Amino acid sequence: MNLDYNATRSFTMTLAHRAVGDIRRGGFRQLRNYVDMCSSLAKRPQQKDFFTYAQKALQRTDSCYYSLVHNLLDTVDEDRLCTVGVNMGFGGLIYGASEMKKQADVDGKPFSWITAAHCGDPALPALVAAAEKKGSFVWVLDATEGDPSEAASLAKAFPKCAFGVLAAPEALTPDRVAQLAECLNVVVLPLLQSPELTPDVCHAARALKAKQMLYMLTVLVDDTCAEEALQDDWMESVAQEARLCMYARRPGISPEKSEVLRRGIVAGRLETGKPVLLLDWDADITYLNHRISDNAVWGSALQEGQPFPLQLHTGE
Repeated sequence: MNLDYNATRSFTMTLAHRAVGDIRRGGFRQLRNYVDMCSSLAKRPQQKDFFTYAQKALQRTDSCYYSLVHNLLDTVDEDRLCTVGVNMGFGGLIYGASEMKKQADVDGKPFSWITAAHCGDPALPALVAAAEKKGSFVWVLDATEGDPSEAASLAKAFPKCAFGVLAAPEALTPDRVAQLAECLNVVVLPLLQSPELTPDVCHAARALKAKQMLYMLTVLVDDTCAEEALQDDWMESVAQEARLCMYARRPGISPEKSEVLRRGIVAGRLETGKPVLLLDWDADITYLNHRISDNAVWGSALQEGQPFPLQLHTGE
């Protein structure tokens, strides 16, 4: 990894910590100032689009984003928040994606800034090292059938990468959460089979919160529950356990229900009263890929025929 990247990453990390301190002291005004500054400095179209959207979302002082940001600052370890933000935002989407796009513009080959893999795969250390050299720093690991704490050794070995760890809620015991908490570059993704807060989900969320972890409830959605997943009472229930919630479509969901879900997620991001920030696994990453490059695709380090709990639209 070149010295320019390391130096710029270090500088970006310093700025991230400074921003956290400034926002704590200056509240919504300081947050808007940072977004306005980033918008004026943005050079690439996708960056300008993002900060224009952020400016729109922060126009009102009762925007849900203010309470969300302050909740994250109050409940998530600052080093963890900055590390994940820099590794994913700067490393994955700004530096890494732009470097891989330059090469793809020359050779026309597809590239991935985010890659799915099976947690515990013995080939992963070599795969992550090779991807890092190319500028790919973001991974989503499937630990739903095993021990999610197995991701800890990989995360420690590659501190400049960001790892999302999909896990069954019942597997997120306090001991395992404690092992994951030693890694500042991990986001835990408890996987819910439907929009339902079971006792296991609540226990997992509270164990993660107790360790000041960054986590996001990840909910599988099909035709039977697409509308339920957007209801206010469900959102209020989620807000008791988490402020970040990501939806992922099950295979076979109808185009109509998929569109209902997408519109509800987008609308929820701009509504002032929503207590939870909603993300869309399928559409958000696909949108980012299209904005980055025609050659950007969903990455997979899965073995032939190996399942993954979330859909990977590698052909888009």
